[in-house]
Amino acid sequence: MNHTPDLLNHPVLRPYKDSICATARPCAEITLLPAANLTIWQSKLGGQPYWPKDMEYPRNAKGRPLHLLAQINFAETPPLPDFPENGILQFFISRNDGIEKMWGMNAENPADQQGFRVVYHADIEHEQDRLLQDFRFLAQARQTPRSNHILQRLAAFWHSQRPGLPFEHACAMRFERQQKYASLEEANGVFLAPGWLPMDAENITSEFLEAFYRLDWSGHRLGGYANILQEKWRLGGPYQDHVLLLQIDCDAPNGVMRHGSGICHFYIHPHDLRQRDFSKVLYAWEFF
Repeated sequence: MNHTPDLLNHPVLRPYKDSICATARPCAEITLLPAANLTIWQSKLGGQPYWPKDMEYPRNAKGRPLHLLAQINFAETPPLPDFPENGILQFFISRNDGIEKMWGMNAENPADQQGFRVVYHADIEHEQDRLLQDFRFLAQARQTPRSNHILQRLAAFWHSQRPGLPFEHACAMRFERQQKYASLEEANGVFLAPGWLPMDAENITSEFLEAFYRLDWSGHRLGGYANILQEKWRLGGPYQDHVLLLQIDCDAPNGVMRHGSGICHFYIHPHDLRQRDFSKVLYAWEFF
């Protein structure tokens, strides 16, 4: 249940309610559901992707096949402005083999898709014999350094901290349309109210912060706003106009980042989203 309207009537937030509400963006909140039998067409975290046989399967810069992180079938989602109304959108990432970049992320260039890929299928093929069904090539052994004992131990430690994939098992997805409001970072650190001091870095109070952060940006989400931890790089410069495409959050009960505290973001420019161009999507992991 969405308790946001009640939270905005908190005495500390109420004067700034209009300013906060002006930042509202629709989103689809995602609930993960453990499921044993997932179809190749449905929305899911992990599992086997929908993939036509006549398409080249995505691989990273080293030629290793990418793994499905998330698949969104828009026939199952509530309608969202600018988002597709049909088709399947997929997010592929690299497995951590040896001392690799973080699940395909390039921290210096979040638009570098050598280690990840976002693929959109506008037209869905329903004939199963025309779809890839044998995914045994994904179950390849981890590549760890063998020439140096110290490197082997370092790789083992790396795997213990950052497992091959950030989830332990596949899950189905359930969607619920909601809306999110800009965080202080997204709102450039200021909310306004007639007759009141601007709620900015100079005037902000601990009471305001305590009430405001109950709005909560955690969880899995399509669209809306991200739960920002450290991503100052996106709030200025060439990426400041990008919007949240997908957020995958730490979710230990469902095996997502069970042994860590991480959050995954994909961002896209609104123009590219409207044009269904997912070739310049930004990809980043943040850790608490």
